[in-house]
Amino acid sequence: MRTTDSGHHWRAGLLALALVVPNAAWATPVDQFVSQISQSQYTTYVQTLQDFETRYFNTAGNAAALSYIYNEFAGFGLSVAYDPFSYGGGTYNNVVATLPGRTNPGNVYIVGAHMDSTSPDPAHHAPGADDNASGMAAVLSIAKALAQSVFDATIKFIGFNAEEQGLRGSLAYATEARANGENVVGMLNFDMIAYSGTASPKNVFLAGNSALVNAMVANANVYTSLNTQISYSNIYGSDHYYFHSSQFPGSSSAFAIEAPPSAIPSYNPNYHKITDTIDYLDFAYASDITRIGVATIAQLAGPIPEPSTLVCILTGIVFLARRKQFSRHLG
Repeated sequence: MRTTDSGHHWRAGLLALALVVPNAAWATPVDQFVSQISQSQYTTYVQTLQDFETRYFNTAGNAAALSYIYNEFAGFGLSVAYDPFSYGGGTYNNVVATLPGRTNPGNVYIVGAHMDSTSPDPAHHAPGADDNASGMAAVLSIAKALAQSVFDATIKFIGFNAEEQGLRGSLAYATEARANGENVVGMLNFDMIAYSGTASPKNVFLAGNSALVNAMVANANVYTSLNTQISYSNIYGSDHYYFHSSQFPGSSSAFAIEAPPSAIPSYNPNYHKITDTIDYLDFAYASDITRIGVATIAQLAGPIPEPSTLVCILTGIVFLARRKQFSRHLG
């Protein structure tokens, strides 16, 4: 008996495949990572970092905040270490969490932000909610979303210290990485991403090496309604600077910030003041910028599907192939 509806078998096969493959398998890994960015969790990170009162580089609050960040990274299941550097006769620390790559572990991507703060009274009261608990909260959120997944390349999540003293922590890390031959191929930096101003739609400024900036713009268009302003230059003033290709051959960097850096002192009325608190922040906006970051770093590092997902997909493909062969046999 010959059927004249050859598409019947394919429809039946597709229905069977839909039953075989879990719904989650139809979403891309990047979609799933983006969905894990929680505004509530992000807000908690910012609040906790603000509550140290000050994170100025040489204070007890700074050391306590570093310990908090370290413990959060460790709680995600990441390998964590303090990264000491010298400045002004003292020794200070960055904190580095590592998610090793599966197939190309020598290729390193960095997600970073400075964790320190400043104000006119830095030793006692520098809450630094926007500058830069907001960026550090993005790094923690991205690390949490990615920590239990497998990637082609290595991802390092770094809280840089003493940025307000002239990018001291990131300069030290980049200098040592170059000297040791570490193959840093890309770095995403988040600095002041939670004061949204009054523009509609809301803006985010992205700057750095063109390939990374373009990737972030593309993800902003897919996952958010934010308007992007861009620059393909290496703008001094935050921790991406020493990872840019002009400073670190073979590397590249980009950063996200709420407005062009030159405009920040007039744009944000709480910049480097004791009034830089969560009361003035837009956490939905900051969470969207974090979603841009998690999508971009995941794409760059190359997620490797879990074996169970691969089995489901391959099972479905085999089922459809056999169904088609059976259909031809009947014909």
